[in-house]
This record gives sequence, C-alpha cells and structure tokens, in this order.
Amino acid sequence: LLSRRQRQMCIRDRFLGTALLTFSSCEPNMDFVNPNAESDVDYYNTKEHLTYAVNGVYNILQRGGGWARCMPFMLNARSDEYAFTPGAADGEITSANLSQYAVQADNGFLSLTYQDLYVLQYAANLALEKLAANQDNAFDLNNADDKALYDRLKGEAIFLRGLSRFYLVYFWGDKIPDRGYTTTGGADFKLPPCEPGVIYGRMIEDFKEAVNLLPVRSKIYADTENLGRATKGSALAFLAKAYMGRPILDGTAEAGSAEWELAKEALKKIIDSGEYELVNNYRDNASETNENNLESLFEVQFCRSNDTDGFNPAQDGDLGSWTISGQNTWRQVEMTAPNSNESGRWWNGMPSLALYNEFERDAEGNIIDLRAFQGLMIPNGARYKGASGSWLGYDELFRDGGALEKNRGKWFGVRKYGSDEYEDQVSKSGINDRLLRYSDVLLMYAECCVETGDEATALAYINKVRERANKQMTSPTEADAGLFYTEGAGSLPTAEDVLQETPVVGRIVSDEGTVVCEGMQLNTVRRLLKHEYTVELYWEGWRFFNLMRWYNNPNDPDWSSILNNLIHKNELQVEQTGLTGTVTFNYEKHLRVPIPSSELSTNPNMHGNSAN
Repeated sequence: LLSRRQRQMCIRDRFLGTALLTFSSCEPNMDFVNPNAESDVDYYNTKEHLTYAVNGVYNILQRGGGWARCMPFMLNARSDEYAFTPGAADGEITSANLSQYAVQADNGFLSLTYQDLYVLQYAANLALEKLAANQDNAFDLNNADDKALYDRLKGEAIFLRGLSRFYLVYFWGDKIPDRGYTTTGGADFKLPPCEPGVIYGRMIEDFKEAVNLLPVRSKIYADTENLGRATKGSALAFLAKAYMGRPILDGTAEAGSAEWELAKEALKKIIDSGEYELVNNYRDNASETNENNLESLFEVQFCRSNDTDGFNPAQDGDLGSWTISGQNTWRQVEMTAPNSNESGRWWNGMPSLALYNEFERDAEGNIIDLRAFQGLMIPNGARYKGASGSWLGYDELFRDGGALEKNRGKWFGVRKYGSDEYEDQVSKSGINDRLLRYSDVLLMYAECCVETGDEATALAYINKVRERANKQMTSPTEADAGLFYTEGAGSLPTAEDVLQETPVVGRIVSDEGTVVCEGMQLNTVRRLLKHEYTVELYWEGWRFFNLMRWYNNPNDPDWSSILNNLIHKNELQVEQTGLTGTVTFNYEKHLRVPIPSSELSTNPNMHGNSAN
C-alpha cells in the first residue's frame, strides 16, 4: 500500500529507468536498483515497523470508500430513517439512488466501498503475514512485554480483517471472493466466489480470535498514544452483531437462525467487564468533544487535515483519491445542515418524517426526548452559528424565501457528526465515526433477554439507556442554551410507564388525511425495544441491519410488517420532499446491493447477485 508521494516516486523512477535504457542500449547489464530505497522485503524487521504495518490497516477505514465518504451513505441511505434531498436528486444522484433502491452496478459509491473493503482485507493480511514472519526476531516472543505487544497487534489486524468480512457480506452477500492471505497476482486476481457460509465462519473465527488476543480497553488506553485501537470489547461487540445477524450474514442460514445465547454471552462479558459506561451528554457520542470516551467500543479516527487540497483523481489514478490522502471525513459537509449561505454545506440526505415522528411527546405534542435535540436540527431545537456569526434557530436556518422556508416542519438537519458552527473548510472534519457504542450493547443484550424469555431483565436494560436520556446536559454551549435539558432533568417516562400509556410513534398522516406510515403502538417489550433502538442509534448505520434481522425472526409477531416503511418509502419520500422515483422495496432483491460492474468486467469467475 503506497502513499500518493510513494506512487509518484514510483512513476518518476519508472520514467527515469525507461529513459536510461533508451540512452544506454550499449550497456544492457546495468543495475538500476536503488540500493538506498526501502523494500518491504527488509522493512518489517523491527517492532516499530511491524506496528506501522498494523497502523496502516486502520488507515484504510479513512479512505473515500470507507467512512471518509461512502460508508455513511451505504449504511444509512437504504433505511427508513433517511430521505434524499433535492440537492442529491439534482447533483449527488449516486447517493439518492441508494435511498431509492435504484442503485445500478456502476454506482460509484458501490465501486469505492467494494474496493476499499478489499483493500482493508489485504492490509490486514499483509500485517498478519509480516507479524508471523517476525523477521530478524523483531519481537522476542520469550519476553513477556514483547509477547503482549505482539499478540495485541495480531489481534488488532485479525479484528480489522473480521470487519472487512462483516461489511462485505452485509452489502454483497457471501458469494464473493475472500482471502486470508495477501494476493499473489495473476490468476489470484480472478478468485471465484466462496461457497455459502464460508466467509461467515471465517468472520466468526476472526472476532473470536481477536477476543482472545486483545487486552481490555483500560489496559490499551492507559497509554494515550493508543486511543482508538481495537480492544477486547470491540471484538466481543462485533461477534455479538454477527451472531444476531446470522440469518443475513450466513448464506447457509435461514430465518430464525440467530444465535441468541452466544450473542448474549458475548454481550454479558462486555457488561461485566466494567470497562464501559454511558456518558452523561448524549451529544458527546457524535461530536469532536470527548471522542474515544467510556461509551465508545470502536471508532474510525479522523482529524482535520489539509492534505486533500489540489488533488486530481484523474491524474492520481485511484478511485476516490480526492478523499483518501488526508484524514478528514466528508460526512459533515454532505449529511448534516441544509445547504445555504449560512451553513456552507451540501446536504444530500435528511432525517425522514418517520424518524422525526418516532420521538415521544407530551400532551401538547412537544418532543420530550433530549436525543432528538442533541442529534437533529428540528423545530424548537438547538441553534446553529451561521456564516453571519449569529446563532440561528431552526426557523432562521431554514430560511431562504424558497424551498427551505416552505418545507419547515418537514425538512430537518442532522446534528450528529457535524459542528454546530459554520466553518470555512467544512469538508475537512475531524469528527470520529462511532461504529459501536455501549448503549447499543445494552439494547442488544435486552433483545437477547427478550428472545430467551426474560422480559424483566430486558426492561431493566432498556431503562438504563432511557435514564441517560433524562440527564441534564453538563457544560452546554450556546447551541443548546435555554433548552430544557440544560436546566434540569428530563421527563421521559420509564419503560414500564410507556407500556402502561401505549403511545403510537412513527405515524405519518399527510395534509390530505392519507396515512403514509402506520407507526407502531408501544404495547409490548419487543416493540418498545425497537423504538429505543431507533431513538438512540438513528443515523449511526444500524437501522437497515436491524430491520433485516427482525424480518428474519419468526419469534417476532410483527415480522410480516417490519418492512412496511421500506415498501412504502416512495410515499414517505414524496410526502416529505415531493421527490418520486423510489422503487418498491423487495427483500429478495434489495437486501443486497449489486456486485460492482468493475468487478464483473475484470473477474470472469464472478457473477452478479440478486441485486444485479
């Protein structure tokens, strides 16, 4: 894996070599190897350089096809929490197509994500091979300290390879190539797809082995230089995700095959470890404040970087190169505030009306769940400091004398993963993307308890998450000034009280009185849990995954209606934006996204999937 500068040097050296051969044909035996140039043959022979090999694997997560740009769309756009904007329909149609279930095999986001997840797999395998070689006995494996570091690095690389397998199968199914080694070129570039179930088995083994090798959070993070590295908790949480998602990740599995007991065991280990807790401020889980906190199990690390300036992808020759040279995330510029002179953002996706109507309200219709205000830009909510230097409320931010103003109450922004203030270089965001949080662990454990017949314990864990949603915000900024959660505790009722009140959430009725979304009455523990997943984890990449899991659970009395919002997503999109074109969701076709045409055209042993 070469940096841009290294690639340029290689191009320069090839050019110079060609020129020398042209002018030196009488000396065919000249040796043009630069004796001072570093080579991977003898580079990975120190502890420092082997650590760099693993560090490089993390860097792949920051690429354009990873969380720097494409993954937030890939993970969120297909859910019913997301609506595409007029700006996306007019300009960023690639992202709009994901939301419309109209994505084609030549979609650029698909190609970038497919490419970079395989680059992630390659980088992890390279690090593992170099660690296994342990050239020049870089690590003295008879020394306890050396062995501990060696095992930790190995565990990190194995965990990250498990991530590549998890997301590749989630998007494309398991009839795709998979490698536990670095590709050797030639015919290996045209590897045929695996047999069903093979990659799921390897994924599970990766996460299990990583659990055994990785230390706990407090041990790794005792050295602040190691903040953000994978921990035992990271591997256990993804192991639980894989067990619970087996019906959609394992090609040999059927509906009802989720491994509830195994997932429950993994989750309980995280809970009992005492390594994690919910932070006081919900807002801290998606801002640049308090990153890698006690609630976070794994984050993709970003920092502000100007390295992307002046990049030319056509000359560079690498898909998405304009977003991979630095360590920025583009999520802030594309998926947060409405595009106006005050925000300076592009705004290709917005929260859906279904999500907005999911939050609990009081008798007067006011939202009482602080998570709505700390994660969304909505009426009567947090303010935004615009380009004018003034703090703007929702009505002022959605003011342009045109579409923004006309659609107040239907159009919203996302506060998660965005700054509350206008920035000149808004695309250069350093906000880490949180892949897994402890609140998700608590809700997953509650779900396992429901599935194993212990609803009382499930309610207790749901309440743990809801209790944080009532906490007074500490050290609020001007963005939240004056809102109820800055002045005292909230009034969100307990899980038991909700079940007594049985409210309906998520219901949408058009101006003409037509029911667009039926909503859901919170009259069972299972339904309350689904609601809690939604209001806690919205726009964090898990909604579509959860819907597919629930649809494949015959224990769920509502399984047949789980996909209704996706099936009627066009009506939802039209009601909110007036934009049509969303295809009726079909589980058999739209569970996956198409195998990219770039893969099909270069690998004769590959074939399309159900989405092609």
